[in-house]
Amino acid sequence: MLHPSTLALAATLLASHAPLAGATNLLTNGSFETPSIAGSAYVFYASGSTAITGWTAVGPGETQLTRTEFLPAAHGMQWVDLTGNVGYDKGLRSDAVATTPGLAYTLSFDLGDYHPSGFQNSTVAVRINGGAPTLFSNLYQAGVMDWERKSMTWLADASTAQISIIGVQNGGLSNNYGIGLDNVVFALNPVPEPASYALMLAGLGLVG
Repeated sequence: MLHPSTLALAATLLASHAPLAGATNLLTNGSFETPSIAGSAYVFYASGSTAITGWTAVGPGETQLTRTEFLPAAHGMQWVDLTGNVGYDKGLRSDAVATTPGLAYTLSFDLGDYHPSGFQNSTVAVRINGGAPTLFSNLYQAGVMDWERKSMTWLADASTAQISIIGVQNGGLSNNYGIGLDNVVFALNPVPEPASYALMLAGLGLVG
């Protein structure tokens, strides 16, 4: 008789597979290279602005598009500071992209933490189609920009997906100065061929 954990592992393998390297990003301008900022500078965009191609600024105050060698991007040349000119509950919402109900997708992004004094916690709340938030944090202590890759899997329950990523307060050391966002990728997880299913099941002793 198979142990319940084996059955659970089989279900996990069959239901969710990480996207292949180079999988097509369904989002537009995930690295925020458009519009291009000249030189080393930053630009603020008020809530409702669609100046960052593929995205809408949301929340109170402004969101900041940044290009600087002092605080380099995780990918490309530009990144977004979700705190704007300091603050919380601000960020970006993607344009809606087409999805297929029942299929699994992976959202991944680089979360940056910067505060001159260090010891600050950068946290974002991620929502897909306005659903319950998933929190991600980056606690860094050196007083320089640090990037960490974060990811989550979403089982599509709608024919479109709209993703919001908002900088939020999370405890006494919350960073309201520099919550970085870059290299946002939303991709369909590959569906294994029938032969792959058989091999996985055989390896787990579920066939034969």
